[in-house]
Amino acid sequence: MARAASAGSVQAAPAADASAAVEAGPPQAQRPTERRRAGGRTSMPSGQAQTPRPSAEAVAAFYAELVNSDRYLPVSAISNTLRDAMLSRGLVIPERLRMRGVR
Repeated sequence: MARAASAGSVQAAPAADASAAVEAGPPQAQRPTERRRAGGRTSMPSGQAQTPRPSAEAVAAFYAELVNSDRYLPVSAISNTLRDAMLSRGLVIPERLRMRGVR
């Protein structure tokens, strides 16, 4: 029985070392998986400025110019939301949208 007790203490030592190895890793907040779960993006490196997003008005005007021209217009380029925005602002007419295949 004494032999079983010594074997039990030998097996307990690696378990204690394993928990110490887990604690020796980087803190939870610095692990990449934790950053992705916590908020998605990581911060940009310093010195790089973010480009502001174009306004809804600018996006609607850009696509209205494409619809009103004879340039190539992919079938999936105009979403229903964008179509409604262009129509409500008077940038395109429904007939032109139908001609270009926008439903």
